[in-house]
Amino acid sequence: MKLSHNKKAYPLHPNKIFISIRQICITILIYPHFIFFLSKLLLLDMTIVYLIPGNLSSSNYGIKEIKRRENLLKKWAFPNSKIKVFDVPNGGSSIESTYEEIASIIPAVDRLTELNKFENIEAAIIGCFGDPGLDVFREMFDFPIIGPAQATMHTACQLGHKFSLITIFDSMISMGHKQVHEYGLNHHLASVRAVNIPVLELLNDLNFTYKKLLKLGQQIVKDDRADAILFGCMTMSFAGLDKKLEDKLGIPVLNAGRVALKNAESLISMDISHSKLTYPYPEKLKIKKLKKRKV
Repeated sequence: MKLSHNKKAYPLHPNKIFISIRQICITILIYPHFIFFLSKLLLLDMTIVYLIPGNLSSSNYGIKEIKRRENLLKKWAFPNSKIKVFDVPNGGSSIESTYEEIASIIPAVDRLTELNKFENIEAAIIGCFGDPGLDVFREMFDFPIIGPAQATMHTACQLGHKFSLITIFDSMISMGHKQVHEYGLNHHLASVRAVNIPVLELLNDLNFTYKKLLKLGQQIVKDDRADAILFGCMTMSFAGLDKKLEDKLGIPVLNAGRVALKNAESLISMDISHSKLTYPYPEKLKIKKLKKRKV
C-alpha cells in the first residue's frame, strides 16, 4: 500500500546513529518471521468476497462499476488472492443514513449465506464504511469478516496520533463520531467533516470531487491538526484520489478498500479469525438447524 507513519507526528531523532543501529537489530530479529509470513501469503490460495450491501448494479453506476472495483481489488491483491465482488440485488442503491444502514444488514447476510454455498470463501469484506451488521456477520460466519472502517481506523492509529474522517453529508457527521466511539478510538479522532456530494454522484466529476476533498483536507491539516485522513465512504476510496491528495497534503490518506483487503489477506495468512466466544452463532438458529437434521 506504500503507507507509512506521518513524519510530522514522528519527526526524525537527532541521534541518527542510534536509530540506524536500532533498525539493523530489529531487521535481524524480524527478517526470518517476515520471510515466513511472505511465503505463506504467496503459497496460499485466498478467496475473498467483497460484498456491497446494496443494489449497486441497478444504480447509475451499474455493473461496470462492480467490475471496475473488482479489477482494482485484484490489482492491489497478492497474486494468489482470488477476489470476487458481489452486490445485494434486493438492497438499496446507497447507504447515507442509519435507517438505510440497518435496513441493509439482513439482505446482505442472506446474500453472503447464499454465496457461501457455492464459493469457497476464506474471508469477506463488507463493502460499506459504516460496517453495517459487522457483529451480525461475525456471528453467522466462521471465516474473517472485515469491516473497512474498523480496519482503517486501527491502521490510522499506527501512522499518527490523530486521524480525521471525511463522510458524505453533514447529517452523517454524528454517525462518524458514534462509530469512532464504538471502536474505542475517541482519543485518536481529530475531526469528522463532510464532502456533501451524494454517493451516487462522487464519480460523475472526479475533478470537482477532488477539489472539494482537497479543500477539506487542507482544513483538516491546518485547523484539526490530524496526522492521517480516512475516506468515510467506499465509493470515495474507489475514486482513486487518495495518492493525489496524499502528495498534496503531506499526510497519509487511507483508501479503506485497500486497507480492508490487506487486513483480510493478513488474517487468512495467519490462519486466524474472530473469536466465537465474542461472536457466537445465534442459539435459536442453532436449534432450528438441529431440528432440520432430525427430520
